Amino acid sequence: MKISIKIDPETLFLLHKISNEQCQIIANNIGRKSAKSMRIELFTLLTQRCFSYQLNPNGKKLQVTLKYHLAALLYDLATENNQFSGIYEKNKIEIFKNELHQKLQ
Repeated sequence: MKISIKIDPETLFLLHKISNEQCQIIANNIGRKSAKSMRIELFTLLTQRCFSYQLNPNGKKLQVTLKYHLAALLYDLATENNQFSGIYEKNKIEIFKNELHQKLQ
């Protein structure tokens, strides 16, 4: 099962930053290694979308298709790790979380 969602470029780069920070966590048991593997898979997908946008920056929303478990992980990461200090960044993440939550239902 896959979920498609349109993400604006600013939100994509914020999500990429969150996933990058989560990939730095040390995994020392089987459960954490499994979670880290999913985080790295998500990070790789977001990195590819960021690179493709940087090659053709047009300001339009990007279509991102994720497997259901990666979409749920992205929702969890965006919910738990909203450590941005700016109001604009927090609002961008909140809007994204609301759209993704509707798709996950």
